[in-house]
Amino acid sequence: MPLFIGAWLIYYSYNQFTNEQLEQIYAQIKGANYYYVIVGLILALLSHLSRAWRWNYMLSQFGKPPTFLTNITAIGIGYAMNIFIPRSGELSRAIVVNRNHGIPVNKAIGTIVAERVLDFGILLLITAIALLLSQDVFLEYFIGGFKSAFAKANSSQLFLYLAIVISVIILGIFLIKRLGLYRKVLDFLKGMKEGFSTIWTMKKKWLYLIHTFFIWSMYLAMFYVSVFAISYEGTFAVAAILAAFVAGSFAVAFTNGGFGAYPFLIAQVLLLFHVPETVGTSLGWILWLSQTALVLVYGLISFILLSLKK
Repeated sequence: MPLFIGAWLIYYSYNQFTNEQLEQIYAQIKGANYYYVIVGLILALLSHLSRAWRWNYMLSQFGKPPTFLTNITAIGIGYAMNIFIPRSGELSRAIVVNRNHGIPVNKAIGTIVAERVLDFGILLLITAIALLLSQDVFLEYFIGGFKSAFAKANSSQLFLYLAIVISVIILGIFLIKRLGLYRKVLDFLKGMKEGFSTIWTMKKKWLYLIHTFFIWSMYLAMFYVSVFAISYEGTFAVAAILAAFVAGSFAVAFTNGGFGAYPFLIAQVLLLFHVPETVGTSLGWILWLSQTALVLVYGLISFILLSLKK
């Protein structure tokens, strides 16, 4: 479904442009200064390596932690998998460390969930800063959108959707118990809980937090540096860059690596700050294509290294 949403957003956004605007977008992408893009890719790669190192602070709670190389390959494979199947990368990471170092899959997933919760908290903090810096621009846009959505909403439809969701949950619980999977699911969740709790019990919490700060600093620096690749006579306000960064981050989190949604949302957010939509779209595609290429190459190298290791 996220893949179809991304494809529809590409179709929808490009149907809004005239032939002249499409030519402008193509010219901006072709004429971009890719020196800044390469610098951005190096910063992004540093964040991936830091994430691999950071993970061992949690995994060390379950005995001898995996090697740094194992974590690098696990994360590379995980990122690549998320492009094709959203959120499958977390399971892939857990399977790699399980097969190479015997760490239980459910406990490894628990550490990844804890990692994601902390990262999401950092993203929310950056979102709050972006909202404050953008004054009323960003906030008014979303408030207006929510008001419009609720004004058009049908209360009977909302109750119907809620009833369907509750029914599906109840049916799922019934089937799990009926098929004898209840104990297995419960044991799996207990293992996840144990993995999640390592965020409080690990010995090197401060080093973990330092890596977390470094990872997100690299994300922001990558985005900021890449902005200079685009040819634009105007200036990008700090608030606009932060807001676009937040939009792109949510696009990547909830779709196939941001396919379609990443350039669309960045263009729409920058448009609020009076950046032409053609410029925002060009920048969005440059960022998405370069980061996706990095993830695919990183994932391919990780597959090769893992195969050679075996």
